[in-house]
Amino acid sequence: MDQSIKAYIRQLVQEAVQQSASSLSNLPSSTGRKQYVIANWKMNKNIQETLEFLQQLKEGTGVEVVVCPPAPLLYPAKLYVQGQNKEIQIGAQNVHQEDKGAYTGESAASLLKDIGCSYCIIGHSERRQYAQEDDATVNQKAKQALKRGLTPIICIGETLEQKQQNQTEKVLTTQILGAMDGINVSQVIFAYEPVWAIGTGESATAEEAQRIHAYIRAVLAHIDKQNAERVSILYGGSVNDNNAQEFEAMKDIDGVLVGGASLQVDSFQKIIAVFAKGA
Repeated sequence: MDQSIKAYIRQLVQEAVQQSASSLSNLPSSTGRKQYVIANWKMNKNIQETLEFLQQLKEGTGVEVVVCPPAPLLYPAKLYVQGQNKEIQIGAQNVHQEDKGAYTGESAASLLKDIGCSYCIIGHSERRQYAQEDDATVNQKAKQALKRGLTPIICIGETLEQKQQNQTEKVLTTQILGAMDGINVSQVIFAYEPVWAIGTGESATAEEAQRIHAYIRAVLAHIDKQNAERVSILYGGSVNDNNAQEFEAMKDIDGVLVGGASLQVDSFQKIIAVFAKGA
């Protein structure tokens, strides 16, 4: 990385840390930011299980509910919620950075939009790890999603090793700057998912998550001060119906991206109720 860029990141980290420190409060947000509860099913469920889940799932007043099933289940899921007039949005777990071409096994944003998707998860740590996606790829995918009318849910987060080395802020700043190159802050959703908390049963404390979310918002303010307060920033990482209330109470946490706990409709419904109540 160029030395001037490194220096800029160091300066930005210092300024954002100072700015976010003044934002630490456990009072509910009064900014009117949109609240989200998003299910990331990863590679789970079949068609029958999907339809049964959606049949039982109820919308939450004042909160956007998004279900992101595996790619083959996107269209049947959309057909079902549309046919039942349910206010539940369908999102994809991934998208390709090109609109068409010889990319075996990939899905174009235009196709995802055509079958009824409204959102798309981009840059999940599992994609970064297993598919070697970097910040430049995340940026390209986000641009392609926006071009075709999908709202990107951009995932960022540090590994356990990076956390132990006190590199969290530097890692997040680099990821944010890379993802947002040429993109308007107001067009995206961010999801902070500490890699060490995904699928481990160990989540960040609500206070720790709030501190990081305030920091993320401070970094976004350096990019676009006018819109930083309007961006919804979600928390993900072993969220469940037992700890959702703690996260909802935090000022800068505008919802959750739920993995394992979203596979059981009762558990997911309780999480929706928490954020609907606080909306």
